Amino acid sequence: MTETSIVEESAVLLQIQNSKKPDQTILLVYNKEKGVFETRGLKELFGVKEISIESGEVLSSLEQYAMVLSFLLESISTAQDLGLPFGYQDQFDFEGAKYTLYQDGDYRRLQRVA
Repeated sequence: MTETSIVEESAVLLQIQNSKKPDQTILLVYNKEKGVFETRGLKELFGVKEISIESGEVLSSLEQYAMVLSFLLESISTAQDLGLPFGYQDQFDFEGAKYTLYQDGDYRRLQRVA
């Protein structure tokens, strides 16, 4: 099964575009089997792990998670443009909230903690 057919079978919730490079976009899709939302496009664009988020978290704070994913997309892109290696931080702050981004199998699990 190709990546395209996987996306077509999934419910796409968001498409996030890099404001500095409009050709760079990622999707946030619902994975019914796992009950989580997952990004599509980060691995293809940058060779980094995709991100997963618990569905309840996304649905209760959709706008906030959209902004966090946009921030991460642009941060990864900027690192690539500068020729710098990019690595996910296990914890970070964004607009006054704390998040974790820990290893979870083939994904990094994004979660707001405060």
